[in-house]
Amino acid sequence: MALLNVGIWSRVAAGLLLGCTLAVGPTAAAAADGVSRERQIKAAFLYNFTKFIDWPENSFAAADSPFVIGAYCDELMCAELERVVAGRKVGTHPIVVRRLADDAQAPSAHLVYVCAHESRRVAAIAEQVAAQPVLTVSESETSARGGATIVFVLVDDKVRFEIDAASAERATVKISAQLMKLARSVHRS
Repeated sequence: MALLNVGIWSRVAAGLLLGCTLAVGPTAAAAADGVSRERQIKAAFLYNFTKFIDWPENSFAAADSPFVIGAYCDELMCAELERVVAGRKVGTHPIVVRRLADDAQAPSAHLVYVCAHESRRVAAIAEQVAAQPVLTVSESETSARGGATIVFVLVDDKVRFEIDAASAERATVKISAQLMKLARSVHRS
């Protein structure tokens, strides 16, 4: 997928940075529908990550094949992800969210999201997708050592993220320099 020009990058980066700095305290709208502010922010991040990462063209069977976000998380988070990506695309690929049940399903996705209560799965998922173009995102800081490419962390009640560049390289996905700059830290080992 082609990268955006520099002028657009700065606006997109500014928007993503704004999302990074939002506090995760509850809002009235979030409380009303059972979705926490933190979940809303993480769902928005997951969608925005797709704008800053290139997957190899051979990751898709056809130009209109879906871009799959596989989620090892509860129904509320899956519903929030579905709401955020509804009607959106990654390039020419419509985005679909699939709730995954076992580790062997991970290779069927382009982006795999592992919620904190499922973090014990990260190492097994990383093994399942080794050397495949699958980006893994987790909520557990210990997940970075287990193979997750991007890890959400809370810093002063704000959602931040860290990137494992070596994991991205193994997955053959290209993370833009702009996203690397927005990360709290980038690990290269």
